[in-house]
Amino acid sequence: MRLGVELVARSPTRLGLGSFFETWLMLPAGVLRRSLGRDEYHLPVVIQAGRRLAGTGRTYICQIDAEAAGLGPNQARPCLPVPVPLPAGSQVVLGLRTNVFRDLPALVDGVHLVLRTDLAEPVSATLDDPRLVAEEMLPGRYRIGLGRLLPAA
Repeated sequence: MRLGVELVARSPTRLGLGSFFETWLMLPAGVLRRSLGRDEYHLPVVIQAGRRLAGTGRTYICQIDAEAAGLGPNQARPCLPVPVPLPAGSQVVLGLRTNVFRDLPALVDGVHLVLRTDLAEPVSATLDDPRLVAEEMLPGRYRIGLGRLLPAA
């Protein structure tokens, strides 16, 4: 299966110079290296509700306010799904490091995620969805268990 995750703003989100998101996927055997995503914002912008803030599997650097330039909405590029070897019963975890949402309640209020695979339609879920397990490891650092959102292979 190919798998990618996007973080989407739940309400308008003001990002400043130096705002960033790092995302990656982990299996019990370790991090899937090609899943690393990095989203950096090099100017102040507002990401409207329903627009992407970050995604796995690629790098995105925002250096232009697309809305102000008349180029469409400000948002990160779509995730780039990567192959994930998933034995039955495996747990997939999304790792996240950011300086935008510094505690779990702010993250839960600020984003929802979209899980994209090649086996099913995208699945959207808020971080307080009972199918997810979201943990704050340190300020701005999170683990989000995705297992119950994954489609049956």
